[in-house]
Amino acid sequence: MSKKEYLNEENYQNTKEKVSKVALIVLIIGFLIGGFLIALGIINHSKINSRYSEENKAAALEKLEGEKQIFIEDLSVEKQKIINSKTEIENKIKPIEDQIKGLERVAFNGFDDDYYARKDKIEELEKSIENDKNSIKVIDDVLDESFEHCNFNEAKNNTYTSKYCSIKAQIKTKNAEIANLDTEFSDFNKSFDTNKYIPFYIIGGFIIIVSCMISGSIFMITKRREMLAFSAQQIMPIAQEGIDKMAPTIGKATAKIAKETVPVYKDIAKEMAPIYKDIAKEISKGIKEGLNDPDNKKNDENL
Repeated sequence: MSKKEYLNEENYQNTKEKVSKVALIVLIIGFLIGGFLIALGIINHSKINSRYSEENKAAALEKLEGEKQIFIEDLSVEKQKIINSKTEIENKIKPIEDQIKGLERVAFNGFDDDYYARKDKIEELEKSIENDKNSIKVIDDVLDESFEHCNFNEAKNNTYTSKYCSIKAQIKTKNAEIANLDTEFSDFNKSFDTNKYIPFYIIGGFIIIVSCMISGSIFMITKRREMLAFSAQQIMPIAQEGIDKMAPTIGKATAKIAKETVPVYKDIAKEMAPIYKDIAKEISKGIKEGLNDPDNKKNDENL
């Protein structure tokens, strides 16, 4: 089984290519996510600017005024209806009122049966037209522009005036909406809505920066060889120049040291030679005496 080699140029180039692709993928993903968030912020910002534009404000005002005008026309129609209804009611109850007046004008002849009969009839007739007379009163109150009677339930719930009061309420609402346009389209509201999308810019920019940093760090791994070579190319000329300049000096210093040291060692050797000679003689003499020792001979014979 052959041993797999990792330290070869082919493996290095393949790994370098893979790492470069990883760095590129990280960069692309970061730009896509960050760019999407920033684009989303720009789109919504543009929508807000369009929403708070003077053209939109004018269009909203025109729309509200148009709706209000329709309600005003409906109110005019409904006002005429309740006036007609009032006339109809008055015509309806007029004979009964005339009858009541006729009974009330009968000469009083004492509390006899006729008197109580007339009184009961008057009460009966008044009760029969009580609701109609109340409706006439409500209609008169509603048509009185000096006071807003439509705020009361009696007018809101009356058969003849309920729709009229409902239309007046809608007109009042439209007036409030028109008056509120300046507040609705104010710079404060525009700024408030715009600030909601500022985090999209911040987060998007942060993601792009971080992805660039991570991608750059990964990509720099593939350039270590080139960086090391560049560093070596920066240092080598200086080192070579230093060696070239220092070599003669080192050579001269070495020669000088050798020149000064050799005579000293010669003198030391010359002075030590007699001592070494005496030491050698003593060692030889000791060896001979050891060989001639009788004890040593006896031991040799025993062996």
